[in-house]
Amino acid sequence: MRFNPVLDKLTPYKAGPSLAEIRERYGLDQMALMSANEIPWGPFPEVVDALKAAVEGLNRYPDAQCGALRTLLAERLKVPQGQLSFGNGSCELLMLLGHALLGPQRHAVIPHPSFVLYRSIASSLGGPFTAVPLKDLGHDLEAMAAEVRSDTSLLIICNPNNPTGSYVEPSRIRTLLAEVPEDMVVLLDEAYGEFVTSPDREDTAAWISEHPNLVILRTFSKIYGLAGLRLGYAIADPQVVSALDKIRQPFNVDSLAQVAALESLKHPERLVERRDVIATERIRVAKRLAEMGISSHPTQANFLLVDVTGLDMPGPEVPQALLTMGVLIRSGYSMDCPGWIRVTIGEAREGDLFLEAMERLRRGKVRLEVGDIKDAPDADFLSPAS
Repeated sequence: MRFNPVLDKLTPYKAGPSLAEIRERYGLDQMALMSANEIPWGPFPEVVDALKAAVEGLNRYPDAQCGALRTLLAERLKVPQGQLSFGNGSCELLMLLGHALLGPQRHAVIPHPSFVLYRSIASSLGGPFTAVPLKDLGHDLEAMAAEVRSDTSLLIICNPNNPTGSYVEPSRIRTLLAEVPEDMVVLLDEAYGEFVTSPDREDTAAWISEHPNLVILRTFSKIYGLAGLRLGYAIADPQVVSALDKIRQPFNVDSLAQVAALESLKHPERLVERRDVIATERIRVAKRLAEMGISSHPTQANFLLVDVTGLDMPGPEVPQALLTMGVLIRSGYSMDCPGWIRVTIGEAREGDLFLEAMERLRRGKVRLEVGDIKDAPDADFLSPAS
């Protein structure tokens, strides 16, 4: 087969193992799914009702312009409708932006470690990129700005950052925007933005009019509980929206996703409730870990980065050991964060399972059998990245 040679530089995204397979292998009665940064609650009840009512119309193609959703979202964000673009998750919009901006002669600046798709998109398009190391597990914006070249067309900030949860204060981002070339796009990925409780938080949507080179990505997959429907949106200058429209597929957002997002926006009080619950739980879990002598990195997202280097077990084995106790988390070793694990924050029940398992590991009460990691069905997901 005459495949594009750039494929040799890429590896497929590794999703988690099957829950049914894990339950059967380890004989588990209960599990804590804390690996994918999903919210543990489904769509709002009103959204479920709206989805049921919309099923009969699925024989028709969806609204290609997301008209009703566009109108309401623009009203809520206080931006013109022409500054919105919708996609099959914010990931699709990220990929479309890559196609619109990157190529063999167009350089990108990305944070590292951060969302794995940034690097993959640049590599798949044959474009040069500079991965700027985090500083104290947070974005080093000064170092990123210093890497901007004459051929740089894209600089990405993930805020809060995945997988570290670090939050960049808006004032620092404003400083960066004032310093970089006006014809270079600054992408602000706010997939976890709705979880932020920092007093410094600002609604960055208002910045577009002042900085037309700024693009903001958000999603309905996280706090709204619609990950299974895949819907994200970009807030951007109309020039950017027009570029995305030229390369996106027709009808790229399905009808049910539009219905769910539209109804979700009508219940902002439920979003606030979820934000408060997550904030309370992440404080509780971090405090309990600290009482055990286990540190975690400060976060503004719905996940914690937890230090596992002080446990009575080699760090790379910790994710597998947790899994044998029914706790599925994400290994930092597979995300270029050696010595850490990323733990999704959600229900207190799951938090308790995780804390109980960590206490057992701290006390040296768990030992893996030889070959457990190598032979487990979830080995690729949990083991160090190659």
